[in-house]
Amino acid sequence: MGKLYGCVLIAGTGTIAYGFTEDGREARAAGAGPTLGDWGSGYGIAAQALTAVIREHDGRGPQTTLTSSILQALGLSSPDELIGWTYADPSWARIAALVPVVVSCAEEGDQVANKILQDSVEELALSVKAVVQRLGLCGEDGKVSFPLVMVGGVLEANKRWDIGKEVVNCISKDYPGALPIWPKVEPAVGAALLACNFFMKEFHSEVYRR
Repeated sequence: MGKLYGCVLIAGTGTIAYGFTEDGREARAAGAGPTLGDWGSGYGIAAQALTAVIREHDGRGPQTTLTSSILQALGLSSPDELIGWTYADPSWARIAALVPVVVSCAEEGDQVANKILQDSVEELALSVKAVVQRLGLCGEDGKVSFPLVMVGGVLEANKRWDIGKEVVNCISKDYPGALPIWPKVEPAVGAALLACNFFMKEFHSEVYRR
């Protein structure tokens, strides 16, 4: 209820892992934007899928059902048209909107799509592990429990290929004390709780000074 402790992993269009300790220390990993490698984000997943389509078309990469699926989703007739589509409006959210197509191809057994998602799982898990290690949230033996809040469309469990679940499994191999939490209220509620806690601390401090 508004207590800052543990680690949060956000994976939507972009991604970031952020952690807090009870004594006020903070640490982050990723969150530097797609140009600097926010792999595991929606943009990162979709961008790799688009690259895979171009590589297959050029003869530089393996065959993948991503080609037909993405072209159909975008209403295009040839991979050549992807270049114009991509650079006509290279906004991150527009590219990231293709993530469901990648997940569907992976669920149908496409090896290229599966590898993209598995690599993304490992990248997201690495971000969390980096934060946990720097802050010592797991304790000296690596088994101390800590909350791990999972936020963002990429982590939502709405498919058989459950990225969020796979990320938790990957983290738990090293840090079995990680306790995954999926928020039940909007972020604004958390902000209000933090503001309330801050106000109450200030109020009690003022009363004490008087």
